[in-house]
Amino acid sequence: MSVLPDPSATRAVLVGTSHYRHLEQLPAVTNNLHALAAHLSGPLSLRLPPQHVTVIENPAAAHTVVSEVRRAAAEATDTLIVYFAGHGLIDPQDTLSLALPHTESGRVETGLPYDWLRQVLLLDSRAERHVVILDCCYSGLALGRMNAASPGLADQASVEGSFLLAAAAETRTALAPVGDTYTAFTGALLDTLSRGIPGGPTLLDMGAVYRHLRLTLDARGHPVPQARDRNNGAQVALGPNHAVLSARTVAPDRTVAPDRTVAPDRTVAPDQWARPDHTVRPGGKGKGRRGALIATACAAALALLAGGGHLIWKQHTKQDSKAYAYGIEDSPIFRRIANHKENKITIGVKKDQPGLSELVDPDRKVFKGFEIDLIKYLLKEIGFRGEIVFESLFSKERETALNNQDVDLVIASYSRTLEREKTVDFSATYYKTGQSLLMRKSHTTEGEVQTWDESAPSRDVALVDMEINRVEDLPDGTDSCTVDSTSSEFMEHDSEYKEKFDVQKKEASYKDCIAGLLDERAVGSYEVISTDDVILAGLAYKYGNGKLIRPIRPFTEEEYGVGMKEGDPALQYLLCRAIKKSITKKVWEELYNTHLKEIMLGKPANPPAEPACEGRPSTPAAG
Repeated sequence: MSVLPDPSATRAVLVGTSHYRHLEQLPAVTNNLHALAAHLSGPLSLRLPPQHVTVIENPAAAHTVVSEVRRAAAEATDTLIVYFAGHGLIDPQDTLSLALPHTESGRVETGLPYDWLRQVLLLDSRAERHVVILDCCYSGLALGRMNAASPGLADQASVEGSFLLAAAAETRTALAPVGDTYTAFTGALLDTLSRGIPGGPTLLDMGAVYRHLRLTLDARGHPVPQARDRNNGAQVALGPNHAVLSARTVAPDRTVAPDRTVAPDRTVAPDQWARPDHTVRPGGKGKGRRGALIATACAAALALLAGGGHLIWKQHTKQDSKAYAYGIEDSPIFRRIANHKENKITIGVKKDQPGLSELVDPDRKVFKGFEIDLIKYLLKEIGFRGEIVFESLFSKERETALNNQDVDLVIASYSRTLEREKTVDFSATYYKTGQSLLMRKSHTTEGEVQTWDESAPSRDVALVDMEINRVEDLPDGTDSCTVDSTSSEFMEHDSEYKEKFDVQKKEASYKDCIAGLLDERAVGSYEVISTDDVILAGLAYKYGNGKLIRPIRPFTEEEYGVGMKEGDPALQYLLCRAIKKSITKKVWEELYNTHLKEIMLGKPANPPAEPACEGRPSTPAAG
């Protein structure tokens, strides 16, 4: 059953930072604070006495906020409401820190750790319920990671009657409609509380508010709120539902009674609330039993800057309400790079694939190749201006390195497959190739049909002048070398071709396969190396000395993508846009001509199709 707080035993502390010394200004926060204060004190909501509503605008220090919340917690015996609007930072423990006027980008110690407020609610409060509204991006961090292994705030505090509402997930930012009076989420919240929910309950309890905001914000293309209810916290109401109570009565305590009439909201719009005589404390001088109602909401006006972990305004128009576009500030990966890695990104690459990616100066860790220059272009295009560090990886190390955060991204001839996407995410396709063969030239005259050299003494199967024009021409059990990758999976498990390959060795590097292919008389030599055609072309170009050929067209389809840890749709979108631009602006073609055209024996540039970047790129079939 929904219940209204007792106004005489309820306190509200509304905190907001609109002016920053080092971060972007947030003028709408001022409007948020005063409109919400007016509503809580007004006749159409909780009817809190003005002296029970404290507004702290631009607090000078963290302890100022904590002291005010502690004072209010000691006074309230029914419900305590705590609201914050402003920038948000993420600390090294991946928890939320609230930005104050003096907060500096990348320095979470200059903010207010949300855990400090949580401890006040947990240890110092006499109130039966608490409402905590965090109007900042990534407010889902206050809920935890939404899984059993990582409990949310309510579970950590072991509080009763708690409801957690986050307008954006922990990996999402929200929007800031330019020129709007309020941040988008607070505007939607105020509109809901003022106008009500048609067909909704008599009282606007947190469960009803949450469900309505999900529908409203999703329809506008905004981030969708997240929620967690504990022990009937969703039944706590923030006011009557004016959409259905035009002629009904609501008593001032917690139950419906016939002795007071509440008029419907006919004239008050979200941008017209007056400012009552509540306690306003600019500059940080401006309030039971354990229990908490935690309603966390991310301002739909804010976005976190990767370069400093703070929030900026995002462009938005009412004519195109779904025109939500990600920025680098929306990427959890780049937030971590900005906040915890001194804006230094680590890219996992290959060191032994001429043309694609090759280590040319081990002492200085200098790499060159198509993938190296492409990732530099993509990072610049999405707005990254920090330091780039390359780390060489073997094929089998890529998923582990990403999930352990040893590297931030991987661009290393990394085929996008359904199996891999169970553990990591990928960008759109930036290169298309296919598995092929590399083998020795025959002793026939140059220009004739290339055949197998029958004179190698270590060969298990003698192939006398056999023309190899397709993989089906290989005899069963051909001695083969590869590395532990999608190529080896195909060679060992494909129902159609697995009999053709006898995988003698899975080396750590394809370069290691080359020695066994070139030394045809050595014990343990190979008849073929099989992997992606572009990799084989580079090996033949650099190490073959004219003795190696790629005799057939590729017999699979492989699509390379930039690999990343799961859960970063913003970065997927940004990379998709950057890859698309590299194709349309001919940058892709220039890089191909510089690094790969000669290696590919003059083959013209053939970039992948321009990706569609409205959503997460589709996943190709495994190959």
